[in-house]
Amino acid sequence: MRHAILSVALTTALVILFAVSAGTARADDDTAWKAAHDTDPHLPLTQDQLEMIAAKRAAEAEPAAEATTWMSIQSSTCGTACGGGGYPSSASLIANQTPQATSYYCGPAAVHEALGALGVSLSQSAAAAALHTTTSGTAWSGGGTSPSGYPVPDVMNRYQSRNYYVPQPVSSATSGTVNTYENDLEADISGVRAPLIGDAWETTTGYHLTGHPRDHTIFHWFEIRGYYGSGGTTLYEDSVHGATSIGWSGGVPAYSNLPSSQIVSIIGGRGYVW
Repeated sequence: MRHAILSVALTTALVILFAVSAGTARADDDTAWKAAHDTDPHLPLTQDQLEMIAAKRAAEAEPAAEATTWMSIQSSTCGTACGGGGYPSSASLIANQTPQATSYYCGPAAVHEALGALGVSLSQSAAAAALHTTTSGTAWSGGGTSPSGYPVPDVMNRYQSRNYYVPQPVSSATSGTVNTYENDLEADISGVRAPLIGDAWETTTGYHLTGHPRDHTIFHWFEIRGYYGSGGTTLYEDSVHGATSIGWSGGVPAYSNLPSSQIVSIIGGRGYVW
């Protein structure tokens, strides 16, 4: 499914960011509800993606001062706190939140922000063209990009070489899934100094990003820029803030943090790009 927030106001129907109107999510089984209502093709990962995921996960198991050598990144980017096999307990990248230019540009905005954190300038309109974004938004998979059919990692890899981005599907927020996400978060932010990009699927019975209306089902791309508590808390920025095409943007902060377990629940059914 593509992501372009469609939100239904009480008095007027507005097509805004990435949400569709509320629906009937089951409070007792949100994961099952998502699985039953999923329209994304969930393309299989390519052999290159599988090999790179294996390499990145192997690097996570190394002492942090060595774990970035696979990307030819200087170990000094972690600072002295990376010694002894661990990453620093907190780390973050540049705060460069940018309002999305249209109601369906959360994908281009997140890519624009993420590339900006890597020193690459790419406009939202150029990112939208590269991502094959439509008025329905930017797809998790099956968006017509090459080489993998996963638009966000394909475009991130096309425009920078610091980090090889791969998609990580998430079905549900199990303890193992949360632990994997926290390890990936630390490795990218501290080890490689590269942001992650999350793909939210918020339901009326689940967790929401800060300021997002709880009576909406929302699909939304957002840039992840840091962490606290050794990955236990995620720092992110939200392109809804300041987006004039979205009626509820005024209640959304530019920068927020949430427990990583909640982030993993929010991206359940889609995933994150790291």
